[in-house]
Amino acid sequence: MDEEGQSIELTSGLYELLLVFVEHPNRILSRDQLMDTLHGREANSYDRSIDIQLSRLRTKLDDKSAKLIKTIRNKDYMLVADIDTAL
Repeated sequence: MDEEGQSIELTSGLYELLLVFVEHPNRILSRDQLMDTLHGREANSYDRSIDIQLSRLRTKLDDKSAKLIKTIRNKDYMLVADIDTAL
């Protein structure tokens, strides 16, 4: 949900990407790890699909300033959030 309590609709791909981050909060995840987890394959140096999905997810989450999902060293990412696992 957004700040106003409205549901945010995600495609299945964006949902799966967000789920990976929620399952690993405050941990650095490389592009290769994300590709392997989501697509079951290693990323090559020209594969930018994760970057595109992240851009779309940030737009949906209104995270344009990358406060929620941080880019680390230009190719790694981290969800910076406290996750309540009781939900």
